Amino acid sequence: MNEEAAVVMAFFTFRVFLVGTIFFVFPRISRKGLMFGTYLGEDRAEGSARRQLLRTWDRGCALILVVSLIVGWSIGLSGRWIPGNLIGTAVLLLSFIPLYIETHRKALRFASPDAVRQASRSSATLQVDETRGDRFATLALALCIVAALALVTHATLAFQAMPDRIPTLGSLFGYGEELTDKSLVTVLLVPSFNLVFAPFFALMALLVARAKRSVRGGSGGRSDQAQDRFRVAMSHVFAGWGLSTCLFLGVASWEMIQVWQGRAESLGLMIGWVAGAIVLYMGVSLVRIMILGQGGARLESGSAEAPLTGGLADNARWILGVMYVNPTDPAVMVETRFGIGYTMNLGNRVAQVLLTVYLLALLGLTFLTLMAFRVF
Repeated sequence: MNEEAAVVMAFFTFRVFLVGTIFFVFPRISRKGLMFGTYLGEDRAEGSARRQLLRTWDRGCALILVVSLIVGWSIGLSGRWIPGNLIGTAVLLLSFIPLYIETHRKALRFASPDAVRQASRSSATLQVDETRGDRFATLALALCIVAALALVTHATLAFQAMPDRIPTLGSLFGYGEELTDKSLVTVLLVPSFNLVFAPFFALMALLVARAKRSVRGGSGGRSDQAQDRFRVAMSHVFAGWGLSTCLFLGVASWEMIQVWQGRAESLGLMIGWVAGAIVLYMGVSLVRIMILGQGGARLESGSAEAPLTGGLADNARWILGVMYVNPTDPAVMVETRFGIGYTMNLGNRVAQVLLTVYLLALLGLTFLTLMAFRVF
């Protein structure tokens, strides 16, 4: 195994343990009363049901980590280290889906009948009068849109100054030294990704800043404060991701154009430093959210005995505990039941339009990518 292969497989191993750790932690930072996408009720979620569900989940997580490592390293040691990296990662991520579904189904059997009656009494809590993350999210959205449009304009204008034959996208990242006919599709691919992803993250930050709170009744305002802090933190994280994505893809596009115009022989070191800074930012953000707990769970101490309110307590409104569908709820974003952050209300018209537009944009980018790499 050469040095490059060793680096790729070492990164693969690190990724497996990082993702495995994150999934291992998820059920341990959930709001009290919730287990694997199911509202069990505050009492049942802390008793034998919790211990049994966690045992099932922990054993499954450990098995998935071992299998993904074996698959990835087996393929890598046969000389195909890039496929080993990709296939091992795919096994890692896809295997968590059946594990979650099975654990979710077990959790449903533990749900308290009182939780169902409580959901019918609960009211949606929208209270978004103080959205401290709103201004930063709005600024990030504006900056991402302006920067993305400027990047598309720059790439379009630079196209004329390029020679007829330019290095392929693969050769720019060290995979061969091939040339291809220049085309707007190739030159505009990275700016197009920036135009979709950076504003999308910033828009999510704005929606999260205005997301519905699922507070606990009779908690003396403690649950409200926890929700506000968590909502602001998540809004800042999404805004930061939007700006980071814009910066990374902007630097990547700029350096590519320099190579294509003959002003540089290869991509510079700046893109690597930017990527490293983004990874560090994402890691710090993840730690910050876990300290708060999902939905501010760790800040609700002293009030966690009070029951949850709103759609978060209504098992009938959730598909597999991860998809919220409630046409009568005006909220676009709601707190997710399993994992970290917020999810869209798929019963809301605005959410449906946003999701449709985003999926169409992803399909368009996939088509452009296939064209840029001469797949057809």
